[in-house]
Amino acid sequence: MLHSLLLILPAMLLGAQLILTLVLVKGEICPGQRGRIHKVLPVIGVLWLATAMVQPSSLLVGAGIFYFYSQVQTKKTRKEGPLWVLHASSVYASVILVWNAFSLPLWSIGVSSLLSVGLLGALFAHLLLTIARTRLQAFHRLLPVGGILFAMAVVLCVVPYALQLPQESLHVATQQLLTYFALLVLSIIIWAWHMLTGKAVMKTQLAIAQVVLLGAMMGFEQVYLSIA
Repeated sequence: MLHSLLLILPAMLLGAQLILTLVLVKGEICPGQRGRIHKVLPVIGVLWLATAMVQPSSLLVGAGIFYFYSQVQTKKTRKEGPLWVLHASSVYASVILVWNAFSLPLWSIGVSSLLSVGLLGALFAHLLLTIARTRLQAFHRLLPVGGILFAMAVVLCVVPYALQLPQESLHVATQQLLTYFALLVLSIIIWAWHMLTGKAVMKTQLAIAQVVLLGAMMGFEQVYLSIA
């Protein structure tokens, strides 16, 4: 289980890193928000270092995050810091993920792993932005809607993969796939709950959705590994 988690974490971290970088570069944020976003970056850095247990090259990405963090302030600040470090680490991580995706035996598995960048990354970025008390209210709608679209695309990749399995393998995998599809749908519902009810988004809600979504994507990863 830990191995499956470490395999899917890079996609989540890259997606969140790209969104936070976009907010820092293009977002109309006040000095206080910028400092609070800087403050959550070590979470991404620590998780990148953790993934180095299965992907040693992740050490460079984590080191880039911590170098950038060491050069910026976590209080009110207008200083952007060395954003080129974030850009470089994102490009490097993207190359690794694309290379790994093309190395997978089936196109559907590779495409699904790339789509995870948008799906897992959007939810994790939403959680981190909420922790940072962002005032960019549009993200509370854009990120869940984007997540729904990416989830639909992931399903479209998993289905062709399941259909090409031998009959005996499909019989074993069917119940597992249905369970993970249910978890995927449940995570999206929890993620978008504030939109369905008209209430304010909560950190607890997003954290639960993140755990459920990770469970679903870990499940798909385990099915891929067991049938491959």
